[in-house]
Amino acid sequence: MRHILSRLARLLTLAAAIGAVPAHAEDVIRVSGIPDENPTELSRKYQPMVDMLQKQLGVKVVYVPVIDYGAAVSALAAGKVDFAWLGGFTHVQAKVLAGAKPVVMRDIDREFQSVFIANTAAGINKPEELRGKSFAFGSKSSTSGHLFPRHFLSTQFHIDADKDFAGAPIYSGAHDATVKMVESGKVQAGALNIEVWNRLLNGDKVDKAKVKVIWTTPPFVDYVWTARKDLPPATVQKFANAFLSLDANKPDDKAVLDLQGAKKFVVAKPEDFLVIEQVGRSTGLLK
Repeated sequence: MRHILSRLARLLTLAAAIGAVPAHAEDVIRVSGIPDENPTELSRKYQPMVDMLQKQLGVKVVYVPVIDYGAAVSALAAGKVDFAWLGGFTHVQAKVLAGAKPVVMRDIDREFQSVFIANTAAGINKPEELRGKSFAFGSKSSTSGHLFPRHFLSTQFHIDADKDFAGAPIYSGAHDATVKMVESGKVQAGALNIEVWNRLLNGDKVDKAKVKVIWTTPPFVDYVWTARKDLPPATVQKFANAFLSLDANKPDDKAVLDLQGAKKFVVAKPEDFLVIEQVGRSTGLLK
C-alpha cells in the first residue's frame, strides 16, 4: 500500500509539473499574415523578416500560411499562431473575437491610402462616374481593398456599392488580383492598397496603357502586427523590440524594411483602431 501511495504521489507531482508548462512554450514562435497578395510575393516578403525574427528572438520562428483573411483571424484566435500581420479591419475582428492586441506597425500605416483604378477603355475619370460600372474590391475583410473604399464611396460620393454598380461588386481576394481584373477588362474599375499599386507600377507589372488611377483616398490607419491575447508580456515586448530596433542604415535591416515598404516600425496602440471599428460597424461589415 505504501508503495502504491508513493507511486501515486510521484505521478501527481509529475502531473503538476506538466500542468505548469504553458500550452505554447515560446521555444517556437509561429507567425502568419493575411494573404493580401499572391503566394510568391508573400514568400519573398516574409522570409527575410522570419530570418530577422529568429536571430533577434533566439528561438525558431515559423511562418504559417493561411488561405484567406478569415483564416488568419481564426488562427490567431485559436492560438494556432502567436503573431499575425493583419490589416486594420482584420485586427479589429481579432480583437472583438478573441481579445487580440496590437503590437507594432509600419510608419506608413498611420496614414495609409487606397487608390481607385479604372480600365482606360471604360471612360471613367472620377469616382462619380463609377455608377453603372462593374467594380472589384479585394477581400471582403480588407481595410484598404474594401472597408474604406466602400466607406468613402458612400460618404463622399453617395454611391451604394451594393446597388449602384453594374451588378454586385466582385471580390478578387487580393490587391494584385484586383489590378489584373481591371487590366483585363473583366471589371471596369476597382480599389486597392496604394503600396501594392505603386510596387506593381514601379516594377512594370501593370500595363499603364490599360489601367489608370482615378482617385486616391484620404489617409486612414491600416496594417499592424497583432499578438494573441494570452502571450506572455515579455514575449510580446521582445517581438516588438525586434521591429522597433530595425535600422535603415544597416544593410540587413534595410532589406527587411524595404520589403515591408517601411522606413521604420512604430508602437501600435488599441486607440489607433477605434475609427476602424466605428467604420466597420457603420458599414455593417462588423457585427
